[in-house]
Amino acid sequence: MRLWVGVFVLFGLLSAVSLAFALTLEVRLREEVVVFQETLTLGDIAEVLYPDPRWEKVLRGLSLGALPSQGERVISPQEIYARVVRQGVPGLDYIYFSGASVSRVRRGGVPVVRETLEDEIRKALQERFPEAERIEVTLLEESGITLPTPEFTVVLPETLKPWGVQGADIVAEDGTQRKTVRFALSIYRPVVRARKDLTARATIGPEDVAVSVEPVSFATEKACTALEEVLGKPVRKTIRAGDPVVPTALGKDVLIKRGDLVTMVAEYGGIVVTTTGKARGEGTLGDRIVVENTSSRKRVEGIVVDERTVRVVVQ
Repeated sequence: MRLWVGVFVLFGLLSAVSLAFALTLEVRLREEVVVFQETLTLGDIAEVLYPDPRWEKVLRGLSLGALPSQGERVISPQEIYARVVRQGVPGLDYIYFSGASVSRVRRGGVPVVRETLEDEIRKALQERFPEAERIEVTLLEESGITLPTPEFTVVLPETLKPWGVQGADIVAEDGTQRKTVRFALSIYRPVVRARKDLTARATIGPEDVAVSVEPVSFATEKACTALEEVLGKPVRKTIRAGDPVVPTALGKDVLIKRGDLVTMVAEYGGIVVTTTGKARGEGTLGDRIVVENTSSRKRVEGIVVDERTVRVVVQ
């Protein structure tokens, strides 16, 4: 095995420091190295030995910069020497290089092209947003990425918004590498909008609203997506023409309307009495309304149970 030895004097302090306390860093270079990550450390390309265990760990993790996506990078002892010197390692007097004269490093793994990344991100988004009719993903990376395996998983953050610039983790199948990528996102889905001003207490009919497919934004994120969600619902607060219809602007379904015939149910101890009544107001589930006994014409308060039943409030 070819052996190349180089000794560099780091500090001109030999006259002030006894040789008995001089510390030597030994770097045994590997000739050819394949790594899967983008950035390189000294520990990736060499065996690092130093008397101080804490600083030995620091020097193993010493950054040697980024690797090109293609081709190889040659790391020389001179480059390592310059980077080590900048660390200001206490007590270090010499660097002793052994092994290869230079280290040749290249990126390993399988390149994943932009189109494949975008397709897989789009599939993950479709699972997260099943109501989406169209999803547009534009990767902001200049090129694809390289992974140890051709198979990978897209992990979306829980807080991901369905618009704007977002990020996702690309995880190699063997779990040895995780890469974060950024992308511009547009998700198109139905949005229910008011066709005219809808005032409070109005009931929404088919002529009042329309559905259009458009990209989700901050303004439409919580909008209703189907006519079934809004038709027949009372308006709780005014909705302006053109505004998206959101659930918080709607009241509950009106179950009983004024004039409807209902079943009045009253409980006295363990006895249940029922009779026919007429609603003198309208209400949703749980509302209190006035009902009139059709036989006695007596009016009492009752609680709406369903679209046909009112439970009489017994004083």
